[in-house]
Amino acid sequence: MSGAATLSVVLPNYNHAKLIGRALEALTSQERAPDEIIVVDDASSDDSVRVIEAFAATAPAVTLLRNAHNMGVISALERGLRAARGTYVYFAAADDFVLPGFFETALRRLDANSDLGLFCGGAVLIEGRTNRRLAMRPAVWPRMNAGRVDPASVRRLLETTDNWILTGSSVFRRECVLWAGGLDIKLGPFADGMLGRKLALKFGFFFEPKPVATWAIFSDSQSRHAALDLDKTRHFLDSVPAWIATDPVFPAWYANTFRNRWRFGTCRLVLQGRPLDRKFILAVGARSTAEGATLERIMALPDWLARPATLALLWYRLRPIALGALLRTTFASRIAQLSSGYWFGPARRGLASAPADSG
Repeated sequence: MSGAATLSVVLPNYNHAKLIGRALEALTSQERAPDEIIVVDDASSDDSVRVIEAFAATAPAVTLLRNAHNMGVISALERGLRAARGTYVYFAAADDFVLPGFFETALRRLDANSDLGLFCGGAVLIEGRTNRRLAMRPAVWPRMNAGRVDPASVRRLLETTDNWILTGSSVFRRECVLWAGGLDIKLGPFADGMLGRKLALKFGFFFEPKPVATWAIFSDSQSRHAALDLDKTRHFLDSVPAWIATDPVFPAWYANTFRNRWRFGTCRLVLQGRPLDRKFILAVGARSTAEGATLERIMALPDWLARPATLALLWYRLRPIALGALLRTTFASRIAQLSSGYWFGPARRGLASAPADSG
C-alpha cells in the first residue's frame, strides 16, 4: 500500500460462524471499502473458518490468520494490529456491523485533520438476537455538533463525562496506536477503551454526532457475564486505576474518577437483574462502612422501590457523569432525529438489510 491513505480492518472472531458473514458483508459493502480486512480466528470450534474462507474466496481484501489456541479477543486484536499496514485501522467485532458511509466519513475527517489521533461517531445499540433497536450511544456527546475535540478539552470533559469513544464506531490513526504501544493485554476488556482515551488526551479526536455502526448486546455473552462477576470486578477496580495512575498521559485525578464510574456502571447492570444481587451492590457500590449500612437499608425496601432508590443513591455518591450533559445530549439527539434523520434514518437502512441471528 502506498500513495493515498489506506485503511486496515482487524476483525477478531471466536465461534461467531452465524454472525461473521454479516460483519464481513457490511465491511466490504462500504462506499469506501477497506484496503485490507485481517480476520484473526481465535481457535474457533464451530464453522467459523469455513465461513471466513468461503467469503475470502470472493473478497481479495480478506486475509485469515488462525490462532492455534484460544488467546482472547485483545490478543487477537494485537496480532491483527501487528499485521496491519494501513494509514488507519479499525478494530471490528464479529457480532456487530458497520453502517453505510462510515469509512468514507471517517477517512475524510481524518485526512482533513492530520494531527488528530482518531475519529469516532455514534452507535446504534441493538438486541443481538432480534436486531431490535434499544438506544443510541454514546449517552453523552463530547460536543453538540461535528468537529474537533483537542487534548485540553478532553481533560476538561473527563472531569464530568466519559465513554464518548466507542471502539466499534472509531477509526484510529495507526501511527498513533503504535506510539501508545497498541492494546495492553493486562487491561483485558478495558484495553481498547483505555487506548481511545489515551490517544484523545495526547492527540485529540474528531467527533461526528451520527450513527456509523451497531453495537449488539447479548444477554448471555461472555463480556456481560464477566462484567457481573464480583471477583473480576474487584480485580479490575484495583488493576485498571493502578494502570491509569502510572501513565503520565492521564490526569492524576482520573484513576479515582474512573474507579467510581466503573462502580456505578457495574452496579447499574446488577440492578437490572433478578433476583437482586445485594452482595455485589454492597461489595462494589459501598466505599465505606457507613455507605454500606445506608445501601442495606435501602435494599431492604420493597423491590419496586429498592432498585430505583439504590440507583439514585449510587448516582448521588459516585457522580458518574454530569446530569446536565446527559440531558443536553438527549435533547440534541432528538433534534437531530427530527431535522436530519441522522440517528434513525441511516440506522434503519442498515438494520433493515441485516438478518437477525437465528441461533
